[in-house]
Amino acid sequence: MLRRLGSGPRGLFESQAEERLLQYGENTIAAQRPASWPLRFVGSLRDPFTAVLLCLGLVSAVVTSWGTACVIAVLVAVSCALRSSGEYRADRSTTALRELVATTATVQRRSDTAGASLGREIPVDQLVPGDVIRIGPGDLVPADVRLLRACGLTVRQAPLTGESAPVAKYPVDTPADPDTALFDQPHLCFLGSSVASGSGTAVVVATGEATQLAST
Repeated sequence: MLRRLGSGPRGLFESQAEERLLQYGENTIAAQRPASWPLRFVGSLRDPFTAVLLCLGLVSAVVTSWGTACVIAVLVAVSCALRSSGEYRADRSTTALRELVATTATVQRRSDTAGASLGREIPVDQLVPGDVIRIGPGDLVPADVRLLRACGLTVRQAPLTGESAPVAKYPVDTPADPDTALFDQPHLCFLGSSVASGSGTAVVVATGEATQLAST
């Protein structure tokens, strides 16, 4: 895998990293555009309770029970407004929490052919395929990676697979069984997961919106 990525156990040269950053782009995923208030309001009509009220209001209007229809219309409007407001506040809270998440990763890089490999912190968006990184307890996995070394490493994959318990991860020397599900392969860790315990060294195989591992 290191040969395929043009890397090595000591990581990339700085010049290689710069070239790959230009080739692959930054290690970021495009943020979803927040929905406008009108779209949020219309989307709130999909709530089953609100849909039932709306149907009752339409029936009341058909039978010319205008008083009942007006009351139901007000209830539907208030329900949609409250739901839209709640979603807006939730989106703002999520954005605020995202800004608190660490945005750096420990990477090994070399300055030249004779230089020693030095571990240093760099912004996560500067990671490129072939970078050798270190991960430890509490770290977020900054990209899709393949483990080179690990010591008691367990990873939480709940955001990706829904598994409540941490999953043991360790390097393997033999090719993966093609019938094994991607998330069940112990030598692979994915962007969006986090380290529960232990530590490891891994090579980045995909970054940004291209974080979809092949069977490696």
